[in-house]
Amino acid sequence: MPNPYSYITYTQARQQLANRLYDSSKQFWSDSELGLYLKESLRTWNALTSYWRGDFVFPSTQNVTWYDLTAVPNTLRPMTITDVGIYKDIQFSLLEPSVGVNPWTGVSTQFSADDLINAVQRRRDEIVSLTGCRHTRRSVGAVAGRILLPDTVIDVRRLAYFPAIGLPSVVWPDDTWSEQSFQQSYLQNPAGTPFTYLMSTEPPISFDTDRAPGAAGSYELLTIEADPTLSAIVPSFLPIPDDWVHLIKWASLSDLLGRESNAKDSLRAAYCEQRYKLGVAALMQASALLALRIGNVPLQIDAVRSADLYQTTWQTLAPGKPSNAYHAGLNLLALAAIPDAGPYSLTATVVQNAPVPVADADPVQVARDDLDAILDYAQHIAAFKLGGAEFLSTMPLLQHFLGLAQTYNAKLAELGEYTSALLGLSNLEESRNPRMAMESAT
Repeated sequence: MPNPYSYITYTQARQQLANRLYDSSKQFWSDSELGLYLKESLRTWNALTSYWRGDFVFPSTQNVTWYDLTAVPNTLRPMTITDVGIYKDIQFSLLEPSVGVNPWTGVSTQFSADDLINAVQRRRDEIVSLTGCRHTRRSVGAVAGRILLPDTVIDVRRLAYFPAIGLPSVVWPDDTWSEQSFQQSYLQNPAGTPFTYLMSTEPPISFDTDRAPGAAGSYELLTIEADPTLSAIVPSFLPIPDDWVHLIKWASLSDLLGRESNAKDSLRAAYCEQRYKLGVAALMQASALLALRIGNVPLQIDAVRSADLYQTTWQTLAPGKPSNAYHAGLNLLALAAIPDAGPYSLTATVVQNAPVPVADADPVQVARDDLDAILDYAQHIAAFKLGGAEFLSTMPLLQHFLGLAQTYNAKLAELGEYTSALLGLSNLEESRNPRMAMESAT
């Protein structure tokens, strides 16, 4: 869809931000730095409001059940931000030369490239673990005995057994207490089709089943996984939706400013940690997929756990035209029945990435009545590097930004009778298949 707003360009918005900071000649805040703050403001606004919603079309693939909404053709939710962008943002915030990491060496007496890389890597993986925002499908061989998973696996969300001969079946999570209470001889079960898998009494990242698989085959797992180790030389795409990548920045800054060194700044470290925690709580409730249709026929969308419970044979249906879709995390989508030759053209309605300006003449894509909130927030985060009372004096700008985001959400809720149901589709899997007992969560 064409960009609907054309009343202010990227150059003009940066200048307005510079004027607000009383730095119209851009001596203390460079032009590129101001651009980063405007982009973060636009993305944060979209993250909190689901402001940008759109459709994109992608084709089905014969005999393929699972699709990643961040990687299918034409997606409006690609993951495009690398760790280099985060390093530059952090360096600006710490009043350090902002050149990414490599060759950022020997220019700071407080921080090293390793400090930044390790902070970003730790918090990146923590966010994925806490929010479950990205699910991964992997396959491991179905063999007798305990199965050890790669050390990148954080959580196992689903397991299914695919025998080499025969039909696949869901394997349900259970524990040793249940097995020994209701099936005391489970350890003597003959090989066959596993019905349950156990993790609570097994070593980390491993599982056992209630019986050995009766035939060669594989286990299909849905997992939450950490990403590979970051490199100072090769950029890595971040596994967090673009509009939420700012959480890594705040969390990393909390670590860097909380160190026992000359860099310690307890006030700003506490601020960053609070922003991180509030953002994680919001990401856990974030929306992604809103609707899906083939041609002009809507598909029913539900959680993968709902399909396993109420249509247990959904992965054994004969190939054909899909009529249902099952959603996990903010990215994975399964089609049932599995598509036949087709191909079928699927239209997904999603909360898309915020459109951010690139060229100086690009119009800033935000409504006129919301521009003040965008500039307020950009001014607030630009003042972060000032520290102390000067930074604290900008807190009302943050409150104004959050207040207008809440107002927009109230308007959105009133636009349709079932808006909340649509915005909640991406959270169905979490509600039907919780990752943690909330009374124990911190």
